[in-house]
Amino acid sequence: MRKTGSTFRKKLIVSLGALMLIKIILIGAEGLVVDKPVTLASALAQGAQTSGKNGSNTASSPKEVTSDPAPRAPAPGGLDLEIIKDVEKRNKELDLKEEKLKREKERIDTMKSDIDAQISELKALQAKIDEQIKLRDDLQKVSIKKLAKTYAAMPPENAAALIQQIDISIAIRVLGAMKERSAGKILAAIPPKLASTLSEGLVRKK
Repeated sequence: MRKTGSTFRKKLIVSLGALMLIKIILIGAEGLVVDKPVTLASALAQGAQTSGKNGSNTASSPKEVTSDPAPRAPAPGGLDLEIIKDVEKRNKELDLKEEKLKREKERIDTMKSDIDAQISELKALQAKIDEQIKLRDDLQKVSIKKLAKTYAAMPPENAAALIQQIDISIAIRVLGAMKERSAGKILAAIPPKLASTLSEGLVRKK
């Protein structure tokens, strides 16, 4: 019994000494970080966890799509400036058109003035011509009256010979200016065909 108790006491002392030694070592190493031993299983688990996180991140983040940059919004007041420029441009175009129309109107007015001047000249010329025609007609009337008087005083045969030598229209006028008796005598001395033509002219003249 005594031997067994002694043996137990020795084991207890050894155990206490070992515990004290361990405590001293732990106290001396306080504050130090002791890495946890890495086993194959823990490494595989950590790798699988990291791969899962990366896969999740890849699945959750959509692929970047490149596109053209969106147009920038106009600066404040930029739209008003564009409108003003457009209005000024249209005003210039309208001014050019108005100037063109003005020049065209002036050209037409000038042409009208020229035409009016030409018309006035033509009217003046026509008036002169009409006056000359009237003078000529008056002279012809005087001349025809004189011829009629002269032919009427001649023997009918002589007057008929002269009548045949002048223009038919003048002959008709000369015979028309005579008395019917004198004209009849002269027509009787003229060849029948010409006398018929002159007689028809005298009828139309009346």
